[in-house]
Amino acid sequence: MSVFLTVSYFEIPSLKANNSSVGVTEREIVIGSSSALSGHASFLGIQYNHGALAWFNEVNSKGGVNGRKIRLIALDDAYDPPKTVDNTNELIEKSFLLFNYIGTPTSVKIIKTVNDNKIPAFGFLTGAETLRTPFRKYMFHIRASYYAEVEGAIKYFVDKLGLSKVAVFYQNDAFGYAVLRGIQLALQSRNMEIVAVDTYIRGTMDIERAVNSIKDSGAEAVIMVGTYSPLAKFIDESTRLNFNPYFHTVSFVGSKAFGREIVKRDVNPRHYKKILVTQVVPSPYDDKLESVKLYHHTLKKYYPNDEPNYVSLEGFINARILVMALEKTGEKLTRKSFINTVESIDKFKTGIGKEISFAKTDHTGLEAIFYSYLNKDGIFVTFNN
Repeated sequence: MSVFLTVSYFEIPSLKANNSSVGVTEREIVIGSSSALSGHASFLGIQYNHGALAWFNEVNSKGGVNGRKIRLIALDDAYDPPKTVDNTNELIEKSFLLFNYIGTPTSVKIIKTVNDNKIPAFGFLTGAETLRTPFRKYMFHIRASYYAEVEGAIKYFVDKLGLSKVAVFYQNDAFGYAVLRGIQLALQSRNMEIVAVDTYIRGTMDIERAVNSIKDSGAEAVIMVGTYSPLAKFIDESTRLNFNPYFHTVSFVGSKAFGREIVKRDVNPRHYKKILVTQVVPSPYDDKLESVKLYHHTLKKYYPNDEPNYVSLEGFINARILVMALEKTGEKLTRKSFINTVESIDKFKTGIGKEISFAKTDHTGLEAIFYSYLNKDGIFVTFNN
């Protein structure tokens, strides 16, 4: 069943879309999203949307964007690619653009639809290279790629710590393959190879075989690719077998949920400092940064029961950048004019200590990554490499 998350303002019946663009009327801009709002990845979809909706609500409370309020239609795909396709086919009929899609196996399934319909797709919770290469004219990414994240992880493990045995445990689908390829490239550039590889099936918790095969390799670091529950179980089972390498995963995991799962499984806290996540946004607890401070204020206002987290912060940052682009495009809003505006953004200050830039042949806005480890309270905190 579809789940709708809409901005909390009094609904005015949508006027017939004007000639400039589908989803744009005199009073509103409709944007569409498909993400995991239920199932084993639901923390990601719900928090990504909450972060964005907090900012959209704030913007709408002050009159919207150039006199138009933003309405987000968020459909649930439960991290299931066929549902993502069905949702997208529904959304393109009524949306000006697509926004905040979750995951690689889901997002790769809409590439052709986005291109065929020439509809902008803005902000993805995935760093998969397939969405970026070859160049995708209508797809725009805020976050750094998975290649950048795993290069950062290998740089830390190999170049800084001097480790020589890196293994990979991954979800056997497009997400897993995307990160695996980045790891291979990062190691090949150092004349190294992966010492062991094993997989699990998306949506399951069947990790026992992989634990044993990777343990037998003597790996000093294990890069894991998947959702938070099976990865937490992998760490739990490994440490119970006295297999205690460094564990790493990319930002998609959802650090808040991942940390909770590890604590819930009663993993010995002495292992926490060896559990790392690369992040594509700074710490959601660092309110010295302008955007993080604003995020805290806005999240508390509209979602007082939510705790700050990396996923929600990323959704918030995506929404701020989207609103900025819509404002700069002006009152005569079309998909073509919006794309031209985004491609002209150069060194825009995001309030996270990094600048964002796009270009006509480069639709990745940020390349920055941040390192985090699990602290004694079960929270991933950033540290300087």
